[in-house]
Amino acid sequence: MSWAERSQYCLLYRAAIDARQKLRAIATFIGLMICAVVLLANAKLASAQNSLLPPAGNQQTVTLACNPFPPSKIAANAPMPGYDIEVLRAAFATRNITLITPFYPWQRAYFLARTGQVDGLCSCSYLPEREEDLYYSYLLGHVRVAFYAIGDGALGGLEEIADAKNMTIGVVNGYSLEASAREAGLDVLVVNSEATLLDMLLSRRLDVALSYKAPMDFQLHKTDRKIGGRELIRSKVISNNPYFSCISRKAKNPKALMRELNAGLVAIRESGLYDRILARYGVSGDESIPLQD
Repeated sequence: MSWAERSQYCLLYRAAIDARQKLRAIATFIGLMICAVVLLANAKLASAQNSLLPPAGNQQTVTLACNPFPPSKIAANAPMPGYDIEVLRAAFATRNITLITPFYPWQRAYFLARTGQVDGLCSCSYLPEREEDLYYSYLLGHVRVAFYAIGDGALGGLEEIADAKNMTIGVVNGYSLEASAREAGLDVLVVNSEATLLDMLLSRRLDVALSYKAPMDFQLHKTDRKIGGRELIRSKVISNNPYFSCISRKAKNPKALMRELNAGLVAIRESGLYDRILARYGVSGDESIPLQD
């Protein structure tokens, strides 16, 4: 091969390498664009139920404000939004109604429902004073109330809320447990979340914590959060109380909306869908009581 032929071969070889690199860069760019489109689509799907904007079309929509309360209400988890949310979606779907579930801290959610800025609350416990603002649905489920302490010593004599009178007890702001603790004359420290409640308990700023068991245990056993000393925490269940979904008295046609919801709840219980939803979250419906008028 002559020198000229060798030069031409080298030029062609280099051009082929450059072309291959350009094609690889183009393929990489296209792949990144496809990933971006998929991620954007998933983000829209995940946030769709956490928006106040109704979906396109003429289908009736209802907006119920939810507070983070895992595993019954889990924010930012489209595949597993929590069993309360799935139950409510299914109940409204039987009535051809789409449910929108934005998440807020409890006090904010209650304010929005009380003032009619949303149609109601995903769930709430019964308090007589809340009847001025809300209509209560048929039973949605049960929630266990428990005391938490470092070790078993402080829990020994606690059978009901009033038994903690000589202790400093922590509760989450706005829950009905706060009102119950204050009515019992307890020394109450109010915090904004179960995570803060655990931190204060572990730092010995509380004698005991009073909480709903499901969200407290969820925080306690989260694998993505290091909680030093969690193995020392003990709990004692003191009650198992019913809770409901609530429709704002200032919603549009609230009594009609409540009838639709109640009819849907009856339908999914009779079909077995209610129990199947709970089973996805490892929760049994055996403790539930029959729906009543």
